Amino acid sequence: MPGSEPHDQDHDNLAYATGTAAAATPTPTPQTVSHEPPVHTDTNVDEPSRQYATPVDPWAEGEAQARASGAPLPYSMDPPTSPASPGPSAFPADTTAATVPEYLRSGPGAGSPPYRKGFWILGGAALAAAVALGVTAALLLRPAFPALDYHSLEEVARLQPIAPITSGWSDAEVIGDRAYFAGVDAQGQVGVTAFDTDSAKEAWKSTAAGPARSWAQMIALPGAVALISDPDYTTSQARLVVLDGKTGKLRWEYTLGSSDTVHFGAGVVLVVDREQGQLRGLDLATGKERWKTANPDGSASSTVLDVTTPDDLTGPAGSRGRPFAPDLADDDQVVQIASDRSARVIDVSTGKAGTPRADVAYTSDKMVAHNGRLFVEESSSDRLLAYDLAKLDTAEPAILYTAPKDAQVDALTPCGDDRICFVETVGYARDKAQIIAYDVKKHQEAWRKPAAGAEALIPVGDEVLAVADDTTTLFDATGKTRWAGTPGAAVRLNAGNVLQFSDTLSTSVSGRTLVGIHPGDEPVQLGLLRDVRSSTCAWNTSVLACVAEKDYVVTRFAG
Repeated sequence: MPGSEPHDQDHDNLAYATGTAAAATPTPTPQTVSHEPPVHTDTNVDEPSRQYATPVDPWAEGEAQARASGAPLPYSMDPPTSPASPGPSAFPADTTAATVPEYLRSGPGAGSPPYRKGFWILGGAALAAAVALGVTAALLLRPAFPALDYHSLEEVARLQPIAPITSGWSDAEVIGDRAYFAGVDAQGQVGVTAFDTDSAKEAWKSTAAGPARSWAQMIALPGAVALISDPDYTTSQARLVVLDGKTGKLRWEYTLGSSDTVHFGAGVVLVVDREQGQLRGLDLATGKERWKTANPDGSASSTVLDVTTPDDLTGPAGSRGRPFAPDLADDDQVVQIASDRSARVIDVSTGKAGTPRADVAYTSDKMVAHNGRLFVEESSSDRLLAYDLAKLDTAEPAILYTAPKDAQVDALTPCGDDRICFVETVGYARDKAQIIAYDVKKHQEAWRKPAAGAEALIPVGDEVLAVADDTTTLFDATGKTRWAGTPGAAVRLNAGNVLQFSDTLSTSVSGRTLVGIHPGDEPVQLGLLRDVRSSTCAWNTSVLACVAEKDYVVTRFAG
C-alpha cells in the first residue's frame, strides 16, 4: 500500500516508502473534521528525412487467425494491443535541439480470412490443427506489455494556475486519466487544478485545502487527491488534507505530528503516530477512524513497511521508482517493526495484527516487503534473509546471501515476482559497485553485474533499471546490458516500456529531449519537452503533466 514519496529534484524522493509519506508525530490529534463528501506540437524541431518502416504486429495477426480457425485462446484478449513500435536506446548526439524522426504508425495487424465451414476433410483438418497449434504458441509468447504507440510530442493543453507560479513549492501528479497540479501563493494558500486527460478538459480548480506555512507533497489516489504540509515550527504539527477527485471539495483533514508518516492502502489512510506510539487507520472517504492499535512493545517508535504486490510495480513510476498509480485494491497489509526488533503483519482494513515474531530486525535495518515476503538485510550479521509473511511467527527465514567483509548492501528492490535485487559496494568504492539479482525460489544468484555509482534500482518487468547520479543502465532478465551509463534520467511507463530524458530532472525551467523505448526494439525519438520544471513532471503511458515557467502543461507522447 504505497504512500507518499517527496520529490527530490526529480519528483520521486518523497518521504514515504514504496508508498510512505513523510509527515509528522501528533500531539494528541484532534478529531478529524468531515466535510462535504465525494463526490500541435510546439517543439519547433526539424524532421529528418529518414523514416521507420511500418511495424508489423504478429500478435494481432495471431489473434485474427485464432478467431478464424476456432482455436482456443490461452489468455484473455483484453490486454493492451498497441502495435509494436521501436526500441534499444539512444539520444541524438546533440540534445540541445530536438530531433524527431517521422515514423509510420500502424493499426492492429490484419488476420487471415475465415475458413469455410466445409473445410473438414483430413488434410484440411490437419492443416487447421497445425495452424491452431502455431497460433497458440505465438499467443503464449505474446508480450504482456507491448510497445506503446509512441509519436512526436504533442501539446494537449496549457492551464492557468490559481496563483502565479514562483520558486516556491509546486507539483504535478497523474493517476489513470486524471492529472493534478498544485502551487501556492505568498500566504501559503495551496491551489489545485484537475485535468481530464481523456477529454482534454480542465475538470476543476480548488483552494479548499487552505493554507500552510509550507507544503511538502501531493499524492494522487483513486477518486481523491491528498496534500501534506511540512510541520509548522511554531506548533510541530503538519496538515493532511484530502480532496474529492471528482469535485475538488474538501473531504476531510487531519493533524499530524512532526515525525508521523502516512501510508495509503485499499480505502484506508494509515497514520503512524510516533508520539502516541500507535497506528491509526482512517477511512479514505470520510476521515473517520476505523481502528487504532498500540505498538506491541509499548514504545513510541516503529517502522512500517508497505507490502507491495506484483501489480504495484507494473505501472508508471518516478525516477527513483515510486509508483505513481499503484494498485491499491490489493494493498491490504503492512509489516510493523517495533523497537524491540519484533515484527508483525497488520491488515490495514481492520487493524487486525498477526502474532509478533521476536528478533527480526532493527527499525533502522534495510528492509522491503513484497509478494508475501519480508526481506531483511541484517546489520548485525550482514545476512540477507527472506521471511514468509503467511508464516511469519512460525517458519524460519531463508538465508539468501551473506555480504563479504567491508561490503554494504543497498537499494533492496523486488525485480520479479520471486527475485530480489540489490547493490553491493565494498568499502567506499562506488565506482566498483555491483548489482546482484537473487532468485528466491532457486536459492541462487540469477546474475551479478558491475554498475558503477548505482544508487537506486527500478524494476521494469523482469528487467532492472539502475540509476546513478546522472546516468542510467538497463539490464535484461539475464543480466545482459541493454544500455550502459546513458546520461540523463530514465523512468518506467509500464512493465515493458521506458521513457528516457536527456538530462537529470531539475526544479529549474529548462528543456529535455525524450526517447520512448520498448526494450528490444528501436528507440523512438519523441522530441524536445520545452521550458518545464522537469522535477515536477508526472506521467502515465500516454501523457506527461508538468509545471512550466508560468503555467501547467500536458503533453502527449503516445496513443
